[in-house]
Amino acid sequence: MKKTVSMKTLCLSLALLALPLTALAGNIPAATGTALDGHPFVLPRDLSPKSTILILGFTQHSQTATTAWEKATRSAFAGTGVSYFDIPFLEDAPGFIRPMILRSIRKQVPEPLRPHFVPLTTGQTAWKQTVGFTSDAADAAYVLLVDRNGVIVWQTHEVYSPALLEQLSLASKKLDAR
Repeated sequence: MKKTVSMKTLCLSLALLALPLTALAGNIPAATGTALDGHPFVLPRDLSPKSTILILGFTQHSQTATTAWEKATRSAFAGTGVSYFDIPFLEDAPGFIRPMILRSIRKQVPEPLRPHFVPLTTGQTAWKQTVGFTSDAADAAYVLLVDRNGVIVWQTHEVYSPALLEQLSLASKKLDAR
């Protein structure tokens, strides 16, 4: 009996994962910040006319996961018109420490990548709700593919893998073909 329930739960979970994520997640929240290169950043205004990949990190320890996704995304989507933004949330950091954190981040991020790196200090709760944040995956990279209006069409918080990057690429091509 217990195995049957577990199998039913597994099948239901897999079926839900197969649904288009627009039905599950909806639109991204609005966001305002400043990219590391100093330019103002506003979502959804600054989304690409094609598709945009958002790589979100909610903890300091998510840096490894977000970096892996950022490097793969930058390489796989170079020259395609698909944009990406690496967005760490600093809302939980005390205000007097944030300037030090930002200086440290700026030193680590090479200049050509700074327009794509946008630390945010507000809106974290809305973003966590949107991506289905769980404490079990607090240090994960939450990766979203959104259309020009901010509708989420694909998402994951799994560890980067070439198979997941291929899924993201296929979803992006399908979206851009619309």
